[in-house]
Amino acid sequence: MRTARPILQSHSRRRFMQSTLCAGGAGLALSDVVRLQAESAADTRDTAVIQIWLGGGPSQFETLDPKPHAPAEFRGPYSAIQTALPGVLACEKLPMTAQVLDRAAVIRTVQHTTNGHFVGAHWLSTGYSGDTGKTTHPSSGALAAKFRGANQPGLPPYVLLSEEQTRNPVIGTVMGSSYLGRNHSPFTLLQDPFQPAYQHEKITAATSNLNLADDITIDRVDDRRALLSELDQFARNAESIGSIDGVGKFNRQALDMVTSGAARRAFDLTQETGATRDRYGRHRWGQMGLLARRLVESGVTFVTFNMAPDSLCWDWHRNIVNDDRPSDGSDGPSRGMDISGPPLDQMLSALITDLYERGLDRKVMLVVWGEFGRTPRVNKTGGRDHWGSLMSILMAGGGLKVGQVIGESTPKGEVPQTRPVSPLEVLATMYRHLGIDPTGHTVTNAGRPIPILPGGKPIDELL
Repeated sequence: MRTARPILQSHSRRRFMQSTLCAGGAGLALSDVVRLQAESAADTRDTAVIQIWLGGGPSQFETLDPKPHAPAEFRGPYSAIQTALPGVLACEKLPMTAQVLDRAAVIRTVQHTTNGHFVGAHWLSTGYSGDTGKTTHPSSGALAAKFRGANQPGLPPYVLLSEEQTRNPVIGTVMGSSYLGRNHSPFTLLQDPFQPAYQHEKITAATSNLNLADDITIDRVDDRRALLSELDQFARNAESIGSIDGVGKFNRQALDMVTSGAARRAFDLTQETGATRDRYGRHRWGQMGLLARRLVESGVTFVTFNMAPDSLCWDWHRNIVNDDRPSDGSDGPSRGMDISGPPLDQMLSALITDLYERGLDRKVMLVVWGEFGRTPRVNKTGGRDHWGSLMSILMAGGGLKVGQVIGESTPKGEVPQTRPVSPLEVLATMYRHLGIDPTGHTVTNAGRPIPILPGGKPIDELL
């Protein structure tokens, strides 16, 4: 029986100086850094989450809950294969992942009550269903940034991988910080780590938005003395924080944050062996997965990446095998399981294996899900439509009890037959791992307390 880890009080004002690294050029107020650093001591917890977001809503049938004995119009075009778990089947397009399921937990009965992309994504990201098109609550990553900060100085606490995810109004906004403000927004990578431009520009471009102030960026750190002078002036013009000695102390800490090189090293995939990069896959998704592992291993607390060539790539309304709609979004996103299955399979199996081989299986929790599942019956164009009543998700690491399947769906994959699981339970499990009390509260800009989650508790079967 494992000893329970201590849980942080969620109403704590703990924030780290490094947790105020911001996305997209939004600067951090050094006065806030000083005040918040002085108010609270850093937590020593060293846990992290990688959230793989299958934007658009993946099919449970074509991933982790195949129905080989259902009528053809329900079971779909693919066969089921045996996994490393006796008696547990997976879609034939995930053969590598099937062989590492003994190091993961599959939950086949996650459900909610919406079939809308935005509301579903908002629900899974924040714990609140929200209103269509309006973000009302901070994401799980933003809450990690607020209550935990980064695990190591010089690293952002929350990283969002994929430019497309932030550009899409349906998905991008629900991964943000809402009323928590820009200091808890994700640091967003704007490059594809598989492309030569990323290798060439590497971290200069990827970390160009690590700012101390709106007009003091990482591109201006060559002259450290000049930057320190600017910081001194900036701090003196900010709110009063006490003595000049105190100003200098926090200036030096802020300067170290952008000049230490920790962020640049974490984002640098050339530090990995060719064999490791090959194992993950020499494609965008593979290198994203490898980068996510590097980031949490280096000290980032929460990483989300959207596994999509466009924002809603798993939204297969027309053809499960090859949904060949244009990728420019003019008629919805493209792809299908023949195209998306193999790179997902390679990356996911490599990431799960890597977490365990590198001894990160207790530190890092992996969560793989999207905003909902797909309709049980294949439609007249060979696709599946939105279905919030049932979805399959995968979890691994985080010290969880793996090698199990939680919940059973009905024979035609319509709804849970046993053990329905709420998205709130998944989020509560993530927060517990991070040391955040899911029963605690945040506070809006107006000073109103808001529950971190409106209900739910960690999944007992995983603990």
